[in-house]
Amino acid sequence: MEKLVRNKIPDIVGDKAKFKILSNAQFRIALRKKLAEEAQEVEKAESRANLVEELGDLEELIHAILEDSSITYEEMDSMRHAKSMQKGDFSEKIAMITAD
Repeated sequence: MEKLVRNKIPDIVGDKAKFKILSNAQFRIALRKKLAEEAQEVEKAESRANLVEELGDLEELIHAILEDSSITYEEMDSMRHAKSMQKGDFSEKIAMITAD
């Protein structure tokens, strides 16, 4: 099994696992896989504390993807705001049942 881990995990785990440094291309793929993995953890979170922890993990990954892609947080947030102005946000809790 190969998965992206935080920088201090090799020191914490020690000789109990093997590690390698990913190429830039491998890193980009691993970041997106890890993002999907953490999104599933958010979905499964059963307590507020666990939800906060998993959302923090998601944000850490978002920051890593932004840095890897040379995108500033402000640029992303500006796009988020523009999309919110154009299409709205999720505050009204609307779910689509059918689409024609």
